[in-house]
Formats: sequence, C-alpha cells, structure tokens
Amino acid sequence: MPTQESLHYSPVHAIVPMKIIRESKTRLASLGARERAQLSVAMLSNVLAALRKSRGISDVTVVSADRAVSRIAHWYSAKFLWEGKSPELNRALRIAIRSLPHRKTEAAMIVHADLPLVTPRNIDRFLIRSKHSEVAIVPCKNGTGTNALLLRPSSALSPVFGKASFKAHLSQAKKKELRWIVVRIPEIQFDIDDPKDLSKFMRYHARGKAFRFLSSRERC
Repeated sequence: MPTQESLHYSPVHAIVPMKIIRESKTRLASLGARERAQLSVAMLSNVLAALRKSRGISDVTVVSADRAVSRIAHWYSAKFLWEGKSPELNRALRIAIRSLPHRKTEAAMIVHADLPLVTPRNIDRFLIRSKHSEVAIVPCKNGTGTNALLLRPSSALSPVFGKASFKAHLSQAKKKELRWIVVRIPEIQFDIDDPKDLSKFMRYHARGKAFRFLSSRERC
C-alpha cells in the first residue's frame, strides 16, 4: 500500500480520447451495435471513475468527436473537448494538449477509454513509479501499443498512437534524450478489442459497470 510520503508527486492532467460511441468496438461481432455502445460507455465510465478518485490526478479532459460523450464526462466532473467533425486519434490528442492552461509545465497522462480493470490504485501506482521520469509508458497487453502515456511536461513529445506506438513513443523519448520508464501494470495493460478479450475479462470476476453489463447479458 503506498505511503503518504510516496504519494508526493506533482498533479497530473489526464486526457482520455473517446471514439464516436456508435462506431466503437466493431470487432466484437458477438455483440449487437447497441450492446457495443453500452459496453464502450461502461468502460469509459470505469476509467473516469478511477481517474476522479486518484490522488495524483488534478483534472480530467475527455476529447471526442461525439458530443454525446460530454454528458458522461460531466457526470464524472471531467471537462469535455470536441475534436471536430473529422476524428483522428493523434490529432485529437494534440488539440487536447494544446488546450491545457499550462502545457509547457503541466504533466499530462493520456489513457485509453477501454480499460475495464483499471482502478484508482493502479493510476496512483503508475504515477508513483514514474514520478522521476519525463516520459512513462504502459504498453498494451501484447506489448505493441500504448495504453497509457505520461508526459512531463505535456509537450515532452508528440503522441503517435496506433500500431507499434509503444516502440514509436520509446524511440522519440530516446532521441530527445528524455528520462523515460516502461511501467507494466496488468490492469492498465488489459483492454477489450476482440471476443477473446471479452471471455478473459469475465474470468477476472471484476467489478464495475462493464462487468455488470456483461454479467447481466450472459444471464439473459
């Protein structure tokens, strides 16, 4: 359990990119369009709840091309930033970073919206382990992508999320001679992309809206 002293790190502004809800998780063919949307909202809610309760997160901004996401963001006391009519992940993140009031000095944590296992304790653990780094990366479960990226300051490097983003972010950090660290936290590394992930998630006996939604669906 983290001690009070170990939690002394500078506050971090979290940025959560969110796809258009009706277009989310199309690879989950076992779910209908409405169920995919419900699952996406449940996972986003889980991430926002974890960030809100984290002791190291000062503010949260959700960036999306879907204005319906604003209601969810505000429910969790997060700010909403509309990225425009042409959604593109890295462009949205650049917009969000530029919107930070103190982006040249403020730290930012970019975290995906589809992490059903993440908890406030996971977030705090990540922040503690990366408090002396300018760049910290949590890879996705297969080690190729990036599920969370801490930038200190937020302008430390340019986000390049997508295929092989883990190596791309690491390469940028090394090229710029920044202090970097790779942090592996299973709950942050686990996301739901395909039907196998759904089955694995149910075996965790997790808590939260995503688990309750899938549990109720299985009982039907």
